[in-house]
Amino acid sequence: MKRAILIYCLLTFGISWGAKFVFCAEDMGWIITIVPKGILQILASYGPTLAGLIIYYLEYDKKGLAAVLESLAKVNVHLKWYLFTLFFELGSFLIIVLFAHLAGYKETLFRKEELGSSFLMFVVNIFTLTLLTGLGEEVGWRGFLLPKLQSRFKVIYAGIILSLIISLWHLRTDLLKLLMQGDYDGFVMGYLPDMGQRILITIPVVFIISYLFNKTRGSLFIMILFHGSANASWEWVKQVTGNADPSYLLTLWMVLLWLTAVFSIPALNRQAKGKQLVTSILE
Repeated sequence: MKRAILIYCLLTFGISWGAKFVFCAEDMGWIITIVPKGILQILASYGPTLAGLIIYYLEYDKKGLAAVLESLAKVNVHLKWYLFTLFFELGSFLIIVLFAHLAGYKETLFRKEELGSSFLMFVVNIFTLTLLTGLGEEVGWRGFLLPKLQSRFKVIYAGIILSLIISLWHLRTDLLKLLMQGDYDGFVMGYLPDMGQRILITIPVVFIISYLFNKTRGSLFIMILFHGSANASWEWVKQVTGNADPSYLLTLWMVLLWLTAVFSIPALNRQAKGKQLVTSILE
């Protein structure tokens, strides 16, 4: 178990960070490659899923890949979980943007005239980002790693460990370039605040997603859709505020997410006590 988790993490980081390194090295003129940058970006984004598929095949052969396909096909889920999956983060961001606008927080705009078009774009982005980000990560994070962690650790510890791994995986290319250029001070000054905020946001989000994963009997389809909807919600924030980088709102969102932990942590503990945790998608 420990070895499988370690090998998975090394493979995931190796694929994604390796692709990012080559991408940055070419940008910096260190190397010339024949691999299109689009392919490198896809490899970087799909590292978790590719690693998950590889490990499942090595561990269980075709049975492992069949289990992944079966989990991806779990679409027979109650309507309320679809609504939660699609609109949880959109609703959260709507609350944050409205609050920031009414409170005059950093002159945040709420462009009501953009509501219709921004919602249509949200729907479009769900489809595109589900394929680009959700499918690229969730087969690994939730399909492989979460069940392994839930079978070995207490459910809250499993969520925290998964959150740390996911957060560390999200190494920005601009920060990687600083590291490659030897600008260690610049890297640390950019990396530590970014990673600290990411971890504090990811932990409560993982608690919520873990509950949803267990509640839907390990539906990877729902996990991928949740991921895509989450990213589409962030694009909605950009459009409705007219701000291409509304990252200053993430602090408010982080506070709101931790308030949800009041409900999600007890809910996860109840699932654990009721033996409702998904510890393998092969079951």
